[in-house]
Amino acid sequence: MNYVGLAGRDLLRNPLRLTLTVLAGAVGVTAFIFLSTVVDLFYYNARAAQVDRLIVRNKVSFTQPLPLSYYARIAALPGVTAITHQEWFGGTLGDTQKDFFASFAVDPHTFLDVFPEFIVPPPQLAAFRGDPCGALVGERLAQRFGWKAGDRVTLKGQIYPGDWTFNVHGIYRGARPGVDTTTLVFGYRCLNESDRLTEAMKDKVGIYAVRVDDPARSAEVAAAIDHLFDNSPYPTKTESEKAFQLGFVAMTSAIVTAVRVVSSVILLIILLVIGNTLAMGVRERTRDIATLRALGFRPRTVVALVLAESSFIGLCSAALGVMAAPVLVNVFTKLIASRFGPMPDHLTRGHTLWVSALAAVAVSLLAGVGPALRAVRLPVAEGLRRVA
Repeated sequence: MNYVGLAGRDLLRNPLRLTLTVLAGAVGVTAFIFLSTVVDLFYYNARAAQVDRLIVRNKVSFTQPLPLSYYARIAALPGVTAITHQEWFGGTLGDTQKDFFASFAVDPHTFLDVFPEFIVPPPQLAAFRGDPCGALVGERLAQRFGWKAGDRVTLKGQIYPGDWTFNVHGIYRGARPGVDTTTLVFGYRCLNESDRLTEAMKDKVGIYAVRVDDPARSAEVAAAIDHLFDNSPYPTKTESEKAFQLGFVAMTSAIVTAVRVVSSVILLIILLVIGNTLAMGVRERTRDIATLRALGFRPRTVVALVLAESSFIGLCSAALGVMAAPVLVNVFTKLIASRFGPMPDHLTRGHTLWVSALAAVAVSLLAGVGPALRAVRLPVAEGLRRVA
């Protein structure tokens, strides 16, 4: 019998225990991938950020507005190639959060200059720009509610109370995979020129989005923008789009940290489960191992046999976990989509799957080190005598 056959017979000595151990490891791998994907979700927008885009917000807080008059002053600065503004609207179709989705009031004429990853057919774009209350809807959002060009959509305002009706003139899609198409944008004039707004609320925007001619000069342009409004009633804070998105992640840093800790604990649990199984197997095979040693098998061969068992368990656990995790993530995204809106496609990254699989195998090998050392340290005579 060769070494592979010998390791196989040792593994199948107790098929039920082997099956339960592999399943326990698979559950751990699945949970680790799932939690890693949840963490990735927090950083999704930051990963999609463009290096040549800056976000200008109020220095006090992003919830505080900026004057519309800043537009021309920022646009005139050297290094600025395009600028637009937008205001969070936060409307819902119904009275519950189930109907919630992101919605913004934007400048129709400059919005796509700064966000070229959104693709709109020219006739639809022209119609959108020609209607003060025109709207563009993301492809996935349109699929969610069955909207099409020519529909009228009425939203219940949360920040701006009342019912607001917009004319859908186009459906935008992403220029590349991963672009968020779950948002509705409408003309800023529809909001700003409404008689529902007080004078203090008019001519105010939430943020400015700026494109620069050279990403290497982003810090220089950002400093110039902030210096321009240092002594104004509305000082600004300008940062890269990625830093702006990471600011939202920082608000939930405790949750992200907790998820990371739990995922690490899961790896420890896998280590203990597989280590315990291998230790039990080594104890049960004390006479067999001692016999192999008596027949002239070298210690390194015995160690290799035990580590082969642990690596087999790790590989099987990783394979089952990698297959099961995307299914669990898809179920999870469908459940939360009813409350938080559609989730991005392909949440589970290939990188996460590979890292998780390698981690499972590495942890399994680590779990086998202890039992393997115990097997070779046991004196041959004592091993034969203990069982006899």
